[in-house]
Amino acid sequence: MPELSVFQIIEILLITIVMIYLIRFFWTMFIDKQNQPVNWKLLVKEGKIPAELLRMSKTYHDKTRFFNLWLQVERIKHSGIPGVLAELGVYKGETARIIHLCEPSRKFYLFDTFKGFTEGDLHREEGEANTYTSRNFADTTIEKVKRYVSGNDNIVCVPGYFPETIIGLEEEQYAFVHIDADLYNPIKAGLEYFYPRLSAGGIIIIHDYNDKWRGAMQAVDEFLETIPEQLIPIPDMDNSVMILKCK
Repeated sequence: MPELSVFQIIEILLITIVMIYLIRFFWTMFIDKQNQPVNWKLLVKEGKIPAELLRMSKTYHDKTRFFNLWLQVERIKHSGIPGVLAELGVYKGETARIIHLCEPSRKFYLFDTFKGFTEGDLHREEGEANTYTSRNFADTTIEKVKRYVSGNDNIVCVPGYFPETIIGLEEEQYAFVHIDADLYNPIKAGLEYFYPRLSAGGIIIIHDYNDKWRGAMQAVDEFLETIPEQLIPIPDMDNSVMILKCK
């Protein structure tokens, strides 16, 4: 049997490493149930989780984020927290679809430009966010989002620059809000609009509370100085945080 060359040995090692990662990825995404909440497992066993939500639980890349969204919506439902749902920063609608599948019976507002970042919001950003342009996250449209979320009449898309688009919604009451707007200006405006209209026991989840998005962190930190609640950190992949309104 001929001896293997150094390059052949390296090639075999690389292929082996890739195969191990692929197996681990497949196991984590489709088979492993260790990261599933007990209540979720029970509802799956009883056939009470919608098929599409179950499918998304297997394919969504951040399991901690997925199940936190589900758990918070479940808490809102079972505690009878009054109010509608909202998301600020929709992009292609992936998290919006998860949230709607968790609670399709409530009105759900989707706020976004549906055209990417606004140039004026980028000028004040620092760090990596300062390298982004209005072309980032622009590969979406309101029509594509509507088709993807595939919701009922409770889905209300609100296109345009936030907070200019809240006209007529000043008296709305919210139970659950997901903010994934990345930048200082929209997150600041979102917190200032949603928090006063958030029901007691309601929740605001802010995504990307990390150093990559310094403007997002600054907007949240500044707003915290004006309210009695503290941040609840979530150990998901992008450091989401939550504000649970006490009263």
